[in-house]
Amino acid sequence: MKKALIVFLLWAVLTGLCVSGERSVDVSGRVKFFASLFVSDNPEGKFFRHDSGEFSFKRIEARLKFSGRFNNRVSYNLRFDAFSNSGNIITGDLFPEAGILGSPFYSEYFEINLYEGNVKVSDFLIKKLDFTVGKQRIQWNTADKVNVVDVLNPIDFANFFTFDPDYAYERRPQTALNFEYYIGMTSKFQLVWLFQHQVAPLPYGYTFFTKNFQGIDELTIAKSWENNISDTNLGLRFSTTLWNIDVALYYYKGNAAIPALHNLTVGEKIKAGFLYPGLQMIAADLSGELWGMGFWAEAAYFVPEKVTATAELPALLNGTPQVLNYQFDLFEKGYFKYVIGVDYHFGSGFYANAQFLRGFFDEADFSADSKTFFGISTGQFFGELESYFISRLEYGNPAGTLKLGLGGLYEISDKNSLSLLPTFECKIADGMLIQAGGFLNVSGDENRTKFGMFRNDRIIYLSFKLDF
Repeated sequence: MKKALIVFLLWAVLTGLCVSGERSVDVSGRVKFFASLFVSDNPEGKFFRHDSGEFSFKRIEARLKFSGRFNNRVSYNLRFDAFSNSGNIITGDLFPEAGILGSPFYSEYFEINLYEGNVKVSDFLIKKLDFTVGKQRIQWNTADKVNVVDVLNPIDFANFFTFDPDYAYERRPQTALNFEYYIGMTSKFQLVWLFQHQVAPLPYGYTFFTKNFQGIDELTIAKSWENNISDTNLGLRFSTTLWNIDVALYYYKGNAAIPALHNLTVGEKIKAGFLYPGLQMIAADLSGELWGMGFWAEAAYFVPEKVTATAELPALLNGTPQVLNYQFDLFEKGYFKYVIGVDYHFGSGFYANAQFLRGFFDEADFSADSKTFFGISTGQFFGELESYFISRLEYGNPAGTLKLGLGGLYEISDKNSLSLLPTFECKIADGMLIQAGGFLNVSGDENRTKFGMFRNDRIIYLSFKLDF
């Protein structure tokens, strides 16, 4: 936190110098209050245990972004996000005390992070070559949020269960060298050299939930890379336009952003080992418009690192207790994920969007032995590939001050599941919005569908947001 504040103050000084000269800086930001609460009882829930009316999540958020140009070739972006909980820190043996200097550091939750910080140079070394260095969001996608090719920036599961619409399918910026070479008016070749490995932030308390939900006593986490330059990640992209259709080809060599169970020992204690395996991807996408209807498609073939999984399980042979050791491939050799979607503006303020998705962010194709010994299947998070139908219908009034929406998430498996996501948005002044909505699972087996697990965790939320 102290380092972040020092960086912020240093940047403020530099910004003042820029403003005082010919250079200028654009400052924008956000102040937001968000709160959600449960509208159903679930005292014995798998993930959440609560009474109706109990708060699920609440926080204050402040965002500050600086962007500008040093000259006609060099520009920059810098963004800080800060979060605070409106509650107090009260434990069983400590009063909510202030910090040494009198701040509420030890009596209120507070976090600040550098979301983005990068510099871009146009015509770097040669004409038509742009170079961006630093922490940045590099978008590889055409689909509406549920992308399968967007692997450079891992999905942010940290906010996945808050159901905050501003963070739905959010992806985290990464530290990288990004080279973009423009070929003519419609084509571009991109090379991205990533200086950090893609690891998805998981929800607060995920380790606790994993151990308790799966009955694990001891848990270890390993990675498939070392801290050296030969293990850094790489991405390549070529994009162009053919017959008014945007198309792109992709290649990625790096790692899976989600850990996978690869070692299980069942004895006096249950011990589990998780691994972030290496991963390669070859992909393509396209997007365009036909008769006023927008369309897009993404398809990706993933080749995971060959991982030998182990399972040590107790058995009774001829009346004698034994420990059997099994070794097997964790994944299939390769698997496809894809998404196809369309949208249409009907006029009079109505808009519709529909997508078919094969393979959610956290899913992979595991071997038959993994399913047998680890219990990996469809209908669970970090499980086997499934299919989904995702849709949204919106209405906005002509004045642009009111928007109503209804989203649907239909999980297609042995036991189908349907979740509804109603939304309401009201613009009460320039830059000022009131948002409300919810997540309601209306059908689905609690034990055999991913989102049916939240059948009794119905949530509504309210948000006040000012963008400036």
